[in-house]
Amino acid sequence: MRVEVRAEGCPYPVEIERMILLFDGTAEVCVTSGQERAAESGEADLAIRLTLRRENGALLAAGDMAGWHEEHRVALPAAPDEATVRRKGKQVVLKVLHDLLARRYGTGQPWGILTGVRPMKLLHGFLRQGLTKEETARRLAADYGIEPARIDLLSRIADVQREVVPDLYTLYARSVSVYVGIPFCPTHCAYCTFPAYSMQEKRAFAEPFLHALDYEAAVLGEALERSGLSVSAVYVGGGTPTSLSAGELDRLLWILDRRLPGRSPWSEWTVEAGRPDTLTADRVEVMRSWGVTRVSVNPQTFKGETLRAIGRGHSAGLTEKRYRQVREAGFENVNMDIILGLPGETVEDLRHTLACLESLGPDSVTVHTLSFKRTAEVKRHRGRYPIPGASEVRAMMEEAQAWASRCGYRPYYLYRQKDILGNLENIGYAKPGKESLYNICIMEEFQTVVGIGGGAVSKWVTRDGRVAGRHFNPREPRAYVETIREVAEKKKRQMERWLPAKS
Repeated sequence: MRVEVRAEGCPYPVEIERMILLFDGTAEVCVTSGQERAAESGEADLAIRLTLRRENGALLAAGDMAGWHEEHRVALPAAPDEATVRRKGKQVVLKVLHDLLARRYGTGQPWGILTGVRPMKLLHGFLRQGLTKEETARRLAADYGIEPARIDLLSRIADVQREVVPDLYTLYARSVSVYVGIPFCPTHCAYCTFPAYSMQEKRAFAEPFLHALDYEAAVLGEALERSGLSVSAVYVGGGTPTSLSAGELDRLLWILDRRLPGRSPWSEWTVEAGRPDTLTADRVEVMRSWGVTRVSVNPQTFKGETLRAIGRGHSAGLTEKRYRQVREAGFENVNMDIILGLPGETVEDLRHTLACLESLGPDSVTVHTLSFKRTAEVKRHRGRYPIPGASEVRAMMEEAQAWASRCGYRPYYLYRQKDILGNLENIGYAKPGKESLYNICIMEEFQTVVGIGGGAVSKWVTRDGRVAGRHFNPREPRAYVETIREVAEKKKRQMERWLPAKS
C-alpha cells in the first residue's frame, strides 16, 4: 500500500514514516511538505494531511485522513527554546497521526506514540513533579496515547521500585553501580548483537583482556574511593562471563573483589551465566566461593527445535540440570530469561516453556520480546526464520503476564527496543524481595553506572540527578586491550568532573 503524507509545518518525516510502519510494516510511505509534490507519480492508496502551528502559547496539530479529523494541543512554557518547541511539536503531530491510524486499523499501538527505550522515566518524571497516580495516568493516555493496560503496568512497576528502593529518586547522591562487560561467548546466537566473540576465535585474548580489565578496575576503583560514593551493585554481563574457564573466572572475581571499594556493603553481585552449557561445577564453585549473590541461567525457551535453530549450545534437559546444580550450590537468587516470538514458536510452545519454569521455581524471570537488531542473524536473513506475527506475540505477552501473576511474580522493571515484535516490551518479574537493584537503576537512570570491560557503557549521573554524559568502551577485545590506558584515564577524568571528591 502506498501512503502519501502532506505534512505542513511538521519537520518530522522520519518519525511520521516510522509511526505508519508500526501499523503497516509493508507500506510504501512518502512524506512531503505542503508545497512539495510527491516524489513519485501515481495515486496514493491512503492520503494523510498533517498541519502544525503555534496558537496562543500552545502548539496545535491537526490531521485529516479518509474523512476523519483529529486535533491535539499542547501548551508551551513561557519563552520556550527551539529544542522544546521541536520536541513538543513532534509529540502532538505523532499523537494526531496515531489516532487517525488507530481509527483506520481498529486499534492503537500498545505504547501509543512512544518509541524510546525507557517509558518508565516518563512516569517517574510526572510523579517527581508531584502529580498523583491518577493525574499521571490521564497524561500518559491523553498526551501519548498509551493504552490503559500499559499505563497500569507502569504504575505497578513504579510501586514495586519505590518499595524496593525507597530512596530511588536520591540514590545518585550516595552510590553507584558497576557493570563489567565480558565480550566472550561459546557461540553467537541468531538473535543477538551484544558485544560477544566466540571463545574459539578469541581464546588468545582472554588472558590479555583480564590483564587490561585489572588495570581499568584499579584506576576506576581509586577514583570511586576518592568520590566518596559507595558501590551498591556489581553486574557481570556480556557476552557470557562463564565462557571463561574456572581459573579465568576466579581471576575476574578476584579483580572485582580487590579493586572496587566497599566490598562488604555491596547489596548485590550478579553474574550472567546466560548459557547453561557453560555452567560447569568448577565455575559454579568459583562464584560461590567469592560470594556472588545472584546468578542468571537463561533457557530462552524449553523447545529443543527452537534452541537448535537459533544456535544455542544446550538442550532443555541441560538447562534444568544446570539450574538445579546452581541451587544445590546454595544460590538463593536465581534468574531465568525467556524470549517471546522466537522463530516458529506458538502460544502453545510458550505455555510449555512457562510450565517448565514453574516446575523449577526461579526467583525472577525476565520476559523478553524478540527484536530485529540490525546485525542479528534473524534480521539479516529474516526469510529463513518463520517469525510470529504481531497479534500472536501480543497473545504470548498476555499469557506470560497472566502466568507471572498467578505464580506470585511482580513486574519490577521494563524497557523497550527498536524494531521489537508487536511494538511491545521486555519485563523483569521477581518474587518479593528478589528484585535486582542493578536492573532498576540501569533502566531508570537514577544512579551512575561505571562500566568496566569490553563494550561496557558508563553513564554519569551527577549529584543534581542529571545524566551528564556517557562513555563507551571498545567492544572488540583487541581494541580494548590496546587502548586500555587511554580509556581508563579518560574515564577517570570524567569521574573526577562529574563525581566530585569528598571533602
